[in-house]
Amino acid sequence: MRLLGRIWLHGAVLSAAVTTVFFFARFVMPREDAIMAMRAHPALVLGLADRALGVRDDAAALDRELRAVRGYASLEIAVYRADGTLVAASSATPLAPATPIELGALTLPARDVVTGGRYVAGAFHGGRLDAYAVAAMPRSPMFLLHASALLALAVALGLFFVAVPLSRSIARPLGELGVLARELGAGNLGVRAPAARRDEIGDLARSFNDMAAQIQRLRSAERRLLGDVSHELRTPLARIRVVLELASDADLEGVRRYQAEIATDLSELEQLLGDIIVASQLDTDGERWEEARPPLRVRPLPMAELLEATTTRFRERWPNRRLVCDAPDQALAVAADPVLLRRALDNLVDNARKYSADDQPIELGVGADPAGVRIEVVDHGVGIDRADQPRVFTPFFRADRSRTRSTGGVGLGLVLARRIAMAHGGTIGFHSEPGGGSRFWIVLPALTSEA
Repeated sequence: MRLLGRIWLHGAVLSAAVTTVFFFARFVMPREDAIMAMRAHPALVLGLADRALGVRDDAAALDRELRAVRGYASLEIAVYRADGTLVAASSATPLAPATPIELGALTLPARDVVTGGRYVAGAFHGGRLDAYAVAAMPRSPMFLLHASALLALAVALGLFFVAVPLSRSIARPLGELGVLARELGAGNLGVRAPAARRDEIGDLARSFNDMAAQIQRLRSAERRLLGDVSHELRTPLARIRVVLELASDADLEGVRRYQAEIATDLSELEQLLGDIIVASQLDTDGERWEEARPPLRVRPLPMAELLEATTTRFRERWPNRRLVCDAPDQALAVAADPVLLRRALDNLVDNARKYSADDQPIELGVGADPAGVRIEVVDHGVGIDRADQPRVFTPFFRADRSRTRSTGGVGLGLVLARRIAMAHGGTIGFHSEPGGGSRFWIVLPALTSEA
């Protein structure tokens, strides 16, 4: 049950409990309205005393009358003969008989007197006082005591059966989450919270687990990045050392033999470092993105110009690989930074080369899209495993975990392409089948005549 529903259910149970207690109190407590009415109108008290006097000679009827008055409004009544003999009383401790002053005030035609909270009503026979009844309100407001006791009982039951279980069901898991959060902050990235509950606290626990797993993946990716960068630097540094040693021995032929390889290595290192720097500057998920991103040098960029630059670079570096490029519509153009957009497209084409066989062509095409201009790169290579597809655009993720020169890199090519597309107001997507190749595309807003 969701937490909000549980709170509403507990509230309904608590309300039902309080209502039940007060409904029960309606029948067992003295009626407050009757007591207040009698306090405001002494004639009501005197009338009840007169009723008791009217049945003074019938012991059973008098007892019923006194018990009824006592139960109805906690009114105490004692009936006396004129000589002070007690006839009956509503309580075990009867009210004191009338004082001489009160008896002196009982005269016809008044027949009653009120003094100091006592009500005295007289019954006359032949003009002489025959009996009288003394009445008084409760010595203590019992109805308030009863009401307070019942209210306290209702609150206690509500706290014990409703509030305490509810608060414990909320406070305990939150406390456990707090402990786990402190452990995570202390560096224990393997902590996970129990996430079996199907309410908001369960959602919080699952979000905590996702966060912890993401942090753990990022830390692992950071360690892989250090290993990959060191691996990428080791080979060119070793070659440069060899050239220096050959130069010191005046072996010019050996120096010339390594010169081309060193130039290629340095070019790859420059691209690697450039990818890292640009990816960090184009981190759209980072803080203060608007202030941190580098300014885009935007100009109208025809698609034909972009594809020509990409195909020229690719064929110069990989003359033995076949890149099939359809001639784009000359009217298709976007407003973009040519350097950054070309870098994004180069990364997509290089990925297609790395993960497809040398005899397989790479297809590059541009066409119109409902959202603007669509640039596609298609390969017929190994594809991407379905388990890896959700993390394709995660920094430092590589589908091929090996560190070979053929699939080198640190897992930033697709990340950089995505961030460049987003920086231009576009999107990037892909479709891949394991063993069936991959199709990547970038969609950018088209350059209109108004723009």
